[in-house]
Amino acid sequence: MRSVTARQRAVERLAGRNDPPALRLLARAARDMDPSVRRAAMSALGQAGSEVAVTILINGLHDPDEQVQETAVLALRRIGGPAAVAALARVLGHGRPRVQFRAAQALEALGWKPGGPAEEAAWAVARGEFDRAARLGSVALPLLGRRLREGEYAERLSVVRALAGSGDPEAGTLLMEALRDPDAAVRTAAAEGLGLRAHVAAVPALIRLLKDPMPQVRAAAAAALGQLRDSAAVEPLIAALEDSQWEVRVAALEALGRLGDRRAFASVAARLEDKEQEVREQAAETLGVVGDESVVEKLVLTLLDPHAGVRQAAARALHRIDPGWQRSPRVQSLLPTIQSALEHRDPGVQLAAASLIRQVTGLTPAELARQGSPMQQARRQQAAARALEMLSGDEDPAIRLAAVQALGRLGLTDSVPALEARLNDPNPWVAAGAREALQGCHAH
Repeated sequence: MRSVTARQRAVERLAGRNDPPALRLLARAARDMDPSVRRAAMSALGQAGSEVAVTILINGLHDPDEQVQETAVLALRRIGGPAAVAALARVLGHGRPRVQFRAAQALEALGWKPGGPAEEAAWAVARGEFDRAARLGSVALPLLGRRLREGEYAERLSVVRALAGSGDPEAGTLLMEALRDPDAAVRTAAAEGLGLRAHVAAVPALIRLLKDPMPQVRAAAAAALGQLRDSAAVEPLIAALEDSQWEVRVAALEALGRLGDRRAFASVAARLEDKEQEVREQAAETLGVVGDESVVEKLVLTLLDPHAGVRQAAARALHRIDPGWQRSPRVQSLLPTIQSALEHRDPGVQLAAASLIRQVTGLTPAELARQGSPMQQARRQQAAARALEMLSGDEDPAIRLAAVQALGRLGLTDSVPALEARLNDPNPWVAAGAREALQGCHAH
């Protein structure tokens, strides 16, 4: 047998001949064991232009070699005619992706138009117009599914994005299939699409995807689970708060905020101390949804975070949980810690501490320092109350009246028994003063 090069050159010399002997030789060359010879035969037949050549070229569309198929498509485009057009139209729905694209180009050059939804879907997929195909609905889904399984990375990614915007309910099934794609970007896009489509059937698959080796995929899965709002995702999302990548922790926190399940409360609160500011910020935001008054103290201390975004998120959360948090006794007990933040090396923290002191006490840091600590103030008030209680039993009614009025201004509940004893004071002014003072104590 002659060499491949010799056979190929022999075929090339037959290009443009329509006589039966030449066509028989070209038909034999179209079945040669070497693909380069078969490609040469397809090219030569395209220059022949006869019906016999068209028949051989149509058979070449099924050649095992993709380049031979492409050459056959180009040859049929050159010849044209109804038989060539019909054969090229069939390739749209059944050929390999590259061959389909070549066939679509050839058909466009030959003036062909789709004859119905099925042909339009095949035409759109072959040309890579996946959004257009997805808008056609169920007729395009088998073709898009095939491209999802057989296409190159960029095609698969485009198909997934098109399916995410499809109005067909069955598109979700293909997106779930794409969760197993070998490329992380495709898996990520599939998870995002399932979240956008609210495809609840995908919850188990998305939970499994929280263990994906790629962090962007895990983050997308967490975000999608938040959009689907299925309570079955709560515990897996809580576990994802321990993920090594901060992007995943943030996505899990945001998802738990969407779910609003109280089971996540403690785990979310723990993330206020995360080493990454983005995580702390999202933890504060989420606590505004799943938290209650028991987390107010932690959020108040988060108002001293070195990063402004975290402080702002904590302020929003506090307002949602308790608009009057500044008056809470538990917050008052944090004043020593807040005052110590005035010495922080970060000027932003110093300013935040000063602002927080003013919100809680109504005083500037300097004014608060002059007054002493809350504990010292309390001790001074208690000592004053004991002295006033003794004076409330003085022989002089004027002193007794002044004492009960002062006790009313202090408003300490410990002074109630002494004031009640003055309700039956022989002096009506002292008795009336005791009644008013008791109202002040109860108001406090």
